[in-house]
Parts: sequence; C-alpha cells; structure tokens
Amino acid sequence: MRADKGRKGVRYGGILGAALLAAALTGCEGLSLRLPFVFAPQPAQPESRTEASEAPAAPAPRTEPEARTEPKTAALPPAPVIDDDPARILGLGPDRLTELLGRPELTRREPPAEIWQYRGESCVFDVFLYEEGGLVRVIYLEARDESARRVAERGCLNQLLRARLAEPLS
Repeated sequence: MRADKGRKGVRYGGILGAALLAAALTGCEGLSLRLPFVFAPQPAQPESRTEASEAPAAPAPRTEPEARTEPKTAALPPAPVIDDDPARILGLGPDRLTELLGRPELTRREPPAEIWQYRGESCVFDVFLYEEGGLVRVIYLEARDESARRVAERGCLNQLLRARLAEPLS
C-alpha cells in the first residue's frame, strides 16, 4: 500500500508542480501561493491589442559574462637592448664619442680639458676629454639634473642613447 500512496503523491505532486510552473511562466496573476520558487516576478507590461503584442515574445537571448581578453593590438617589436654602462664611454676618442652620442650641445675648453655637454630629457651629461700620450680621450664623466644635483650616470646615458636611436637617419 505504501508503494501506491507514494506513487499517487508523486503523480499529484508532479501535476501540481507542473500546473504551478505553467502558471508562473504564463504570468497568471490570479494564483497567489507562497511557494519557495526561484522565479522573480516579471514587471507588468502595458497591454496593447495589436497583432505584434499577441504573438508570444521571443525569450531574451541568454547573456553570459564575456571572457576577459586583452584587446588585440599590433605586436610592438621589443625595445632594443641598450648598453648604458657609463664605463663604455671612458677611453673613447672624439670620433667614437660623436658616433655614439652625436654632436654635443655645448663644447667648452678649460685647459687641459675639453668638456662636451649633452642634454637628456631630464638630465645633463658632461664628458671630460683630456690629452694623454698624444691622444684625446674621455677620462671622466658626470650626470646632473637641471638644478645641478648629481644623478646616476647610467640613467642619464640611457636617456641619451634612446633619444639617439629615435633620431631619423640623415
């Protein structure tokens, strides 16, 4: 007997559940049962008697969160590796120094030295050339900011070399 009762409960429960589901989906407002449904009430829409409104509305397309992807941009070539070690400047002659950094913005003679000055975006790079054994060579260098405070030579040299790479070829 229990088996029959269980089946009837399932049968009636299934029918009642289907009826409630159909009522909820069709928007039946006359049925006011307080059941723990997950369905959210639909906002009332104004009724208009046109053919377009009598046709069942197509369900809204299901929107799923879009996968986050990075915007596709043209791949930029990697930045060139720059040897910005200030020690590479020491010992260079005027010709090699000009090849590497270009013409100085200012040249000053203070015997026995000649000072070449280059300006970066945020620094000034002074290169001191002295004559040694009949050859003029870089013996000392110094970097400073616009207010004459010393800054790292490597950072300033890096600015100058990057600016030099960006110059158009003539």
